[in-house]
Formats: sequence, structure tokens, C-alpha cells
Amino acid sequence: MEHGPSILQKVSQLYAQMSPSQQRIADVILRDPESAAFYNVAEMSRKANVSESTVTRFATFIGCSGYPALSRELQELVRSKLTTGERFQLSRVIESAEQRTVLQYFEEDVQNLTLMMERIDLEAFARIVKRLVTAQRIGIVCSRSTLSIGLFFEFYLRFLNKEAVLFTGEPRTVDHLHRFGSDDVIVGIGFARYSRFTVDCLAYGKKKGVQVAAITDYPSSPLVRHADEVLYTPTGIASHMDSLVAPLSVVTALLRAMTQASAEQAKDVLLELEEVWMNFDIYVEPRK
Repeated sequence: MEHGPSILQKVSQLYAQMSPSQQRIADVILRDPESAAFYNVAEMSRKANVSESTVTRFATFIGCSGYPALSRELQELVRSKLTTGERFQLSRVIESAEQRTVLQYFEEDVQNLTLMMERIDLEAFARIVKRLVTAQRIGIVCSRSTLSIGLFFEFYLRFLNKEAVLFTGEPRTVDHLHRFGSDDVIVGIGFARYSRFTVDCLAYGKKKGVQVAAITDYPSSPLVRHADEVLYTPTGIASHMDSLVAPLSVVTALLRAMTQASAEQAKDVLLELEEVWMNFDIYVEPRK
């Protein structure tokens, strides 16, 4: 049985068509769906700083019969996630508070992955894969903590025989931007707090006619207004740092889909690389 888009997918997909006051409600829902699921109309209006009538109109705008129906959909989503979390905890013998805390760290990443799967736009994903496969060169804009994702992305793009260029905020990398045109793709990776360098690179690429894709957290992200395609990946955890598990999973999925789309070419490149690795004795065999 096929399922329609989840409530979070609906909110994300309709975000660009919303009024500013509706977008404030959407931001409340997308940032913390677990809490938003149990707000009544008055609480939601206070959180979003809008009128109660605006909250009611928002619910009908996204296709619900009213706010109670919107709330029910959110609660069903949250309860299914909580049930998964409870099974995760009960399936292990936890001997101390410290052990429980460690498992909670992993559970927060699992929740982010679950939330991403609810929100992912599979049609946008397919379009991005097609553009990446046919692109002459691929620019990856990543700064500060997202540099780790960019390096991973670049490493495996080269296995697909792609010319990949990292834009990291280091001044010399900016010099490569002039080489990009309409046959190329720039992928911007950025989450709150957003790097000005990343936003400026996407804006420049868009102005030059480069195809731009963004991997970011919310529809209100400044990366979105400069992107042709967007994939949303949550990063929030109860910490001073972001969780990059969901974004890395998206990048891995893009690479796997690209490999599948150009399987023969990927196989030939990997066979050639294997010969290089053997000649230079790159890898160490495990002990027997």
C-alpha cells in the first residue's frame, strides 16, 4: 500500500508558497515536531507569534480539515518514533545512568534519521542525482564543521571520475569559482548557524547560471533562496554541536544513486584504481 507524503513533507514542500506568518508556524513545527504535536491552537499561536485564526488557516492551507487534524497527524508521527525509541531502550540491559546517557546519544541520531526520512523529497533527490551524473564539474561548498562532509563527498566523487572542487572558505579556493558555468553543479552544505561564505558562494553561482543544490536544515535557511533544488536534513541534538549523521547519510545516498546510474563507468574506474592501489601498496592486509 502506497503512503502519501507525511505531514512534515507537506509543510516543507509548501513552505515557499506560505505567507511570512504561515512560515513562522512552519518553522515551529519543523524545528521541534515532538513539542509542536501537543500544542493547542493558543500555544501554537504564542510560539509562532501569530493570531489563532492564522494557525487555523495554516492547517487548512496544508490540506488538513482543521488544526485538530494537523495535531493528530503530528502526534501519530511522534508516537511512532517514541515507540521505536522505547524498543531501543528496552532491548538492552542498562546498568547505570552513564550507560543510559551514551545510548541516548545514539538514539538522538536515530531520531534525526527518522525525521529526515519523513521529510525527504524523493523527486528532488532524483533530480539532483541526474544533474550530478551529467555535470561537467561539481563544486562542493562547505565551511567549518561541514568541511568533514565535503571532504567525504569529494573523495568518493573522484571514484566516479568526476572533477570535484571544494570551496571551504580558504581564499585560494574561491579562485576556482570563475570556471563554473551552466553545465556544472554547485552543492552547498550548511546548517544553523549558517556560514556567510557558503551563502555568498551559492548566490554567486546562481548569478552565473550554475545549477545549485543545497543540503540544509530548514526551509527558512538562507541557502534555500539561492538553490534550484533542496534536501532537508535535521541536525539538532541536545548539545553545543550539531549532529552530522543525517546529512552524511544523504550525501552517501546521493553517491550510491550516482554509482547505480552510471554503473559500468563506475566499475571501469574502480578497476583502474584498484590497479593503482596495488602498484603503490596502498592498503595493509589484516593479520591472519
